[in-house]
Amino acid sequence: MYAKGKNKAAKGTVQIKNSNDRLQLVFSHPIVTESGTIKSKRFYLSTGQEDTPFGRQRAAALAAMI
Repeated sequence: MYAKGKNKAAKGTVQIKNSNDRLQLVFSHPIVTESGTIKSKRFYLSTGQEDTPFGRQRAAALAAMI
């Protein structure tokens, strides 16, 4: 069903992703469309932190707030 090596996150979780040696937070949030239906939209939040143990610690703290 899913591509090999790709894992779908559990509902309500925030993933920490490496993008060009910087960390991003990836999460989904429900939105209401113009037609009034509710859909889930994926958001990407750039943290500006480098992919280091300290940067991951700070990104995890931001993820906990979300």
